Amino acid sequence: MVQSLLRGIDMYLYMAGASIRAQLQYRYAFVMNILGWAMTYAGTAITMWVLLYSFGALEGWTFWELIFLFALAVLSWGVCMVFFFHFRSLDQYIVNGTFDRFLVRPVHPFFHFMAMKFDVGAFGQFLFSIVAVSLAYSSLHLHWTWQWLVFLGAVIGGTLIQGGLLVVISAMAFWTTRSERLYWVVMWPFKSLMNYPLSIYPRVIQVLVTFVLPFAFVNYLPALLLLDKTSNNFSPFWGCLSPLVGVLFFWLCLRFWMLGLDRYKSTGS
Repeated sequence: MVQSLLRGIDMYLYMAGASIRAQLQYRYAFVMNILGWAMTYAGTAITMWVLLYSFGALEGWTFWELIFLFALAVLSWGVCMVFFFHFRSLDQYIVNGTFDRFLVRPVHPFFHFMAMKFDVGAFGQFLFSIVAVSLAYSSLHLHWTWQWLVFLGAVIGGTLIQGGLLVVISAMAFWTTRSERLYWVVMWPFKSLMNYPLSIYPRVIQVLVTFVLPFAFVNYLPALLLLDKTSNNFSPFWGCLSPLVGVLFFWLCLRFWMLGLDRYKSTGS
């Protein structure tokens, strides 16, 4: 069993390396993709600055606190994009009948599909988020010790939570043959909600993104603890649970994907 696992990991790394080399063949497009993503998020940060210039603070959150909240979400989303973003297009492989090839090769279909595209274009998110977190850390005069573990846990948990939802969205294609539109209907709106403090939204939204689709554990709850802020509805120490929630949520999403795989029938295209 151990030998089989190591062989699977070796094959995954080989396929991921092949994907990276293929993308680096077009270096100009690669660099522009990175800069484009970084500039997109920088534009959102400028929008936040304009908002705070007019109102001073948003539910007690200052500009640099908002930037930190936003950058923390972008950082885990960047990691998620590297491994899981292409899952949203699984329906195209099912419709075209090309998903069958993932079933006949000596590596698990899930890991094979995950390794199919190692999206290095997500480095644009890394570029923005690392710069933004560094500036916020300095501007807020933070001095972390054990808090770095909470920060790392938030990145891991946020990656698994967002990646898990992408996996669930892709799994719907096993039943309906179409799923990518769910990304724009479900994931994109909820992910965008977390650009701002959860406290500005109605109570029903707060409950939904905490206990159903746990996006609050991506950035808001860890940020409460990391920035030493308080909330009327949530304990800041819930932010420590981000990696645990991420692992549990991703496991449930993976089980759902496997259930869909068991029901898969080739379209014969």
